[in-house]
Formats: sequence, C-alpha cells, structure tokens
Amino acid sequence: MKLIIVIDRDDDIGRKTEFKTPIVGRKASMDAAIQLGITDPEDSDLNTIFGAIKIYDRMKTEGEDVEIAIISGDENVGVISDSRIAEQVDYLKKKFNASNVILVTDGSEDEFVIPIISSRFKVDAVNRIVVKQSKSLESTYYLIKKMFEDPKIAKATLSPLGIILLIFSIFSLLGLRDIGYGTIVFFIGSYLLLKAYGMDYAIEDYFSTIKNSLLEGRFSFITYIVSLILVIVGIIQGLNSVWKLLNSPVAAGAVYLITTFIYGSLWWTIAGGVSIIVGRIFDAFIEKKPMRRYISMMFLLFSAGLIFWGGSVYIISSTEAYAHLRENALYYFMMALFGAFVSGIIGVLPIRYYSSKDSN
Repeated sequence: MKLIIVIDRDDDIGRKTEFKTPIVGRKASMDAAIQLGITDPEDSDLNTIFGAIKIYDRMKTEGEDVEIAIISGDENVGVISDSRIAEQVDYLKKKFNASNVILVTDGSEDEFVIPIISSRFKVDAVNRIVVKQSKSLESTYYLIKKMFEDPKIAKATLSPLGIILLIFSIFSLLGLRDIGYGTIVFFIGSYLLLKAYGMDYAIEDYFSTIKNSLLEGRFSFITYIVSLILVIVGIIQGLNSVWKLLNSPVAAGAVYLITTFIYGSLWWTIAGGVSIIVGRIFDAFIEKKPMRRYISMMFLLFSAGLIFWGGSVYIISSTEAYAHLRENALYYFMMALFGAFVSGIIGVLPIRYYSSKDSN
C-alpha cells in the first residue's frame, strides 16, 4: 500500500473546521476540504487537499493500492507542531501496512517536516501545490491587507516594528535619543540573528510552554518563570561585567567584551536552564514518566557551563579589569575541563546504559 499524505503544519484545518487530524479516506478528506472552503475559501490548504485527491483518483484508476490522509501540527509552529505531526505519522504507520508515501504540501514551511516523515516511510515524491493568481491584482493594498491577516506574517513583521516604535518613543520622552538609536540597532541586530538561526521559534515555543503549563496546572509553570527571571538577571550581570571592562584604563577589543559578557551572565543562564529541567523532572515524576533523560540533560548543561566558564576566565584574565584572575587562570581552565569531562560522563553513561537495557 502507498499513502498520500497532506501536510498542514500550522493546523489551519483543525482551527477552521470541526475535523481533527489525522483525517483518513477520500470521503473524509473531501468533507474536510468542503468545510474548509466554506470557512475560508482563500486558504491554500484547500487546494492542497484537492490536489491530493486528484493524485489519489488517478492512482486508483491505474489500479494501485493507495490511501489518502491529512495530518496537521499546531498553530505554534515549531517543536509543538512537529511533535504532533510525528505522533500522527506514527499512528498512520501502525494503522496501515504502508512503506511508501507521496507528500502533498502548499509551500516550503510544510516541507520542514519531511525529515520526520522520511524517518518512518520511504518518500516517493513531494508534490507542492502552487495556486495560480491573477497577473493584475486590483490593488497593492489588497495584497498587503491579506498578508497581515495571516497571524504568522503579522507576528514576524508587526511585533518587531511595534517594539522599535516603543523603544524610540520611551527614550525620546526621557531625552535620551542617542541611547534610543543604539538600543534600536541592537534590537534589530538581535532579531535578525534570532531569525537567521531559527531561535525565534525556540523563544515562541518557550512562552507557549509557559502558557500550556499554566492552563494544565503543572509545576513547571513556576520553574519556567524562575528561569526567565534568572536569564534576565544574567543578561544584566553580563552587561555590568562589560561596563566594568569598558571603564578600565586599557581599551578592550570585541572578543574580550563578548567573553566578559559570557563570564558575567553564564551561571545565571545555566541556573535558568536547570530550573526548566527541574520543572520537567517534577512533572515527569507526577505523571509517572521516565526522568533519566532530564537528569542527563542537567549534567550535560552543567558540563557545557564549566567549559565556557573556564575558557572565559582564561581569556579575560589577560585584561587589566580582571587581572586578579591571572595567577590561577590556567588552573581554573584545566579544572573546569576536568569537571566538564566528569559531568559529561555522568550525564551520558546512565541514559546509554538504560537505553541499551530497554532495547534488550
């Protein structure tokens, strides 16, 4: 048997219709498409479903054993949505004795989940449905209006623009316009870096997890809030360390400034990460789920912290502001590496041992 899978990563179908995925079968898929078309006739997922049905009908006519299914993720695109898609793919693999699939998507965002599906099925083809548009739009205003009605585009554009305007207005009212310009440039640079490395999704998932933990009454809600405060304190401490270096008699280069920021903020940030893991451990204990993965993560996080701390101490010890570290800098560095090695072994070996034991 071969499966035709329609991917809806941001769960437009679940949010705009009464259908819950996975949706299996031609009739159910057609019903979902009709309801989605009535609710939002301009949704591109509508064309994706009809495109998949067309492929299904053609293959059926040719006498192939084929089935169609629709899977979706979550409005919070990232870890949450992809985990939900993975669960549905596992369900389809158990339900159908299929080894090959054809994927039907409406764009590159949905295709981010292809590795999840290819790890469970052999992907024969990926069919992207591109909607044909009129060459002459009535107005540019209409296009822009429709773009900003999409929550994903609105969050990616309006949110940073709103923050920039707020920063500028606050510093202008305080008469600190030059500092405001610098803050805006810093914010834009940080935003572009986060987007470039996909960390914006991690931040979005973080706040989404806080919201879900509160609604589900989990203890991790408290530890997530604590971690946020610790990270903010760490950033402030890192900036204080940089300020101290800037006010030293001898000028320091960019490498020393970055390293000093790491030195000042590192353990506060590590403590924030540990706080999150403690919350996950507590939730797993209450729900009677395995905890060893989180314990391993805690030791590995501590190991990484030691490496960064030892390296930062060794580097900044050559500056005048931190000359008091110079005498023992090499000792601190070597001991940090040794501690990181031991902590890493403690973190990795138990989970490897239990994983091999469970497989046997």
